[in-house]
Amino acid sequence: MTDADKLAVLWDERAITKVMLNFGRALDAGDWPLYRSTFTDHVLIDFKRLTGCDEIRVSADDWTDFAELILSPVRRHHTYSNFHIDVDGDHALALVYMTARHWKATDLGVSEYNQYGWYDVHFERRGERWLIARIKHDFQWVSGNNALFDMSEPNLAASMAKVFCDENRKAAIAALAL
Repeated sequence: MTDADKLAVLWDERAITKVMLNFGRALDAGDWPLYRSTFTDHVLIDFKRLTGCDEIRVSADDWTDFAELILSPVRRHHTYSNFHIDVDGDHALALVYMTARHWKATDLGVSEYNQYGWYDVHFERRGERWLIARIKHDFQWVSGNNALFDMSEPNLAASMAKVFCDENRKAAIAALAL
């Protein structure tokens, strides 16, 4: 590998790391345009451990709307570490450890809900930018009160029905078969 090749790999790894850091920073700050900017126009989402729903292929706009609706009522703090990135041309795979902390004042149990695990992320280079094309959220354990998230809130329930619908599940199956 030449010095130029090594430099290119380092540059790609840095750019991919920055996408993940923007992803987390946007979640915490509620910067939904920044969050949306980390994805390809359609993205494969596997949050089955968290949602119980199979992997879906959904528009990044709909996914961002869902994230905003579910997370806005709580305070958030995401930290990422142990980045392992493999670049192969215009595609890359990353394993990124995460801790996701959530807080909301409540009289129905503890005010915190935390997740400890990682993301498996597939990136695609689009022009000069790296974007998330597929993401799997996994965790080793959780602690606290998952009831901080009010799944019965009408706008959130409607968003979940739109995002986790059969059509999006079937689209994921078709995309993965390619």
